Amino acid sequence: MATPSPSMGGKGILFVTSKISRPDVLDVPTYIKWYEEDHIAEVVETSGINSARRFVHVDPKAEKPYLAMYALDDLAFLLSDEFRKIRVQSDLLPSPGIIYDLADVDVRYDNLVHVFEKTQKGRGAAKTLVVVASRLKEGVSPQDLDRWYREEHCELLSKNKSYLRTTRFKLAYARTNAQSRVLKGLAASTDELPPDPPTWLALHEFECDPDELDVPGIRQLTASPLTDKVLSQLDVHEVNIYRLANEFGNKDWFHGVDM
Repeated sequence: MATPSPSMGGKGILFVTSKISRPDVLDVPTYIKWYEEDHIAEVVETSGINSARRFVHVDPKAEKPYLAMYALDDLAFLLSDEFRKIRVQSDLLPSPGIIYDLADVDVRYDNLVHVFEKTQKGRGAAKTLVVVASRLKEGVSPQDLDRWYREEHCELLSKNKSYLRTTRFKLAYARTNAQSRVLKGLAASTDELPPDPPTWLALHEFECDPDELDVPGIRQLTASPLTDKVLSQLDVHEVNIYRLANEFGNKDWFHGVDM
């Protein structure tokens, strides 16, 4: 998946995970200051993105502990000159101020495929995000995965008192730190293989803090023969829990969307 499809479009998200790669020159407060006061502030002023969220992984030893997400009405904006012109160099960062020299950043573009929002509590309620990334085994149809979420799994999740909603996405494109450098016209190795992240993302939102999330209880709630069947069909099944750090812009994450 070396280049995004020129036909890419529809509602979706820009999903960015990162870690500081040069802790000898870039500290966490400076990184967050750049992210919130410079980078995200610029992104949400563009014509194609008006909502952003920043999360931190609950495990400080996570490979890439920082997550930023941006909601789009049309993923095609990510192919535009306006998006490519978003700055990646800043005076807030240590010299020479290029973020890709200081952090390791993975980026994926994902199409929205499903919204489940039984509670209808609206914007700004989420405190915890559970990200489930999955890839089906070779030859397995995605229909079983989709049916499981739509007909059973989300309904069972909604029995948890802190559960808010689920949004699900399918991978459209992904790029590594080096490939992001190329996108921005910066020098980078050109022989790097394209990334191969999991195809499916399920984002489960909860209104409790992460340390209050009843993970064993949720597993018990969602246990079923269909759950066992679907999990047996997955080649990759990664679960990561994040704490909401900040929200920006309109805080509109496909609320009211029927999909």
